[in-house]
Amino acid sequence: MKALITLIFSLPILLFGCSEQAAKSGQNVISGTAEIGGPFNLINQDNLLVTENDFLGKPQLIYFGFSYCPDICPTALQKMGAVQEELDPDGDLINYLFISVDPERDTSESLKLYVESGGFPKGLSGLTGSKEQIDIAKLAFKVYSQKVTLSDSEADYTVDHSDIIYFMDENGIFKDFFFGRNTIQEIGQVLRKSVG
Repeated sequence: MKALITLIFSLPILLFGCSEQAAKSGQNVISGTAEIGGPFNLINQDNLLVTENDFLGKPQLIYFGFSYCPDICPTALQKMGAVQEELDPDGDLINYLFISVDPERDTSESLKLYVESGGFPKGLSGLTGSKEQIDIAKLAFKVYSQKVTLSDSEADYTVDHSDIIYFMDENGIFKDFFFGRNTIQEIGQVLRKSVG
């Protein structure tokens, strides 16, 4: 069973979230309990220290990305916003988290501007921290990311990363995950069972 879960979460290494590569696969099949999630200490967009305990009590949708990401990250966050609009229009039923994999550029101040952009979920928490703090969070969620130097761009670098929305229950226990290819309807169908 652990081998199956390890295999599933090794796939993001092939799914470079902000590169040209794409993965194609069949239906996700998961059984047993995945060891996804765990303790983290990060800084939110209001420059306040938060831990995983601050988000307990409600189910959570969590996405790892970075604010300079040109398309994959905004698309994932807009999907989360569309799901919120359908199932949780007041933003009271689910906690929405965006955890940066680019702490070098994503400060709490820049994340505040980013998470308040139109189309993203209301109440979206933008989380950052030191490289070490981000690495701990990435390890807990089995997230892949790698800094890639750009020689032919005004930006010095980009960050390739896995493109996964994690669904955790109100106790912070892993429930499910969604790839970039999952539709708003598919995500909503899974969440509806938990949030009514």
